[in-house]
Amino acid sequence: MNYLKVFIAIMLCSALVVSCKPASRDMTPEDFLKIENEILSTDLTPESKEAVTKKYNYTLKQFEDFAQKVETDPALKAKVGEIRLQKMEGIQK
Repeated sequence: MNYLKVFIAIMLCSALVVSCKPASRDMTPEDFLKIENEILSTDLTPESKEAVTKKYNYTLKQFEDFAQKVETDPALKAKVGEIRLQKMEGIQK
């Protein structure tokens, strides 16, 4: 009986540890544009890109994957273009 209680306690602790692991976020088009604009103002080395993406709590791989997704998905590409246009119009006002 004591072994059963210990086993259940270990299982509960394990479940708690696994469930409290922070989930990786999906990048939004707005975050993508912020990161992209900031990366373009650096020397474009992988180290600089990594530093910028880390500043926004993303990995360089997440950024590159999202950039690839933007290039291949016409709807997402249109959304990113629309956001860029809105920002440009806001600057010109």
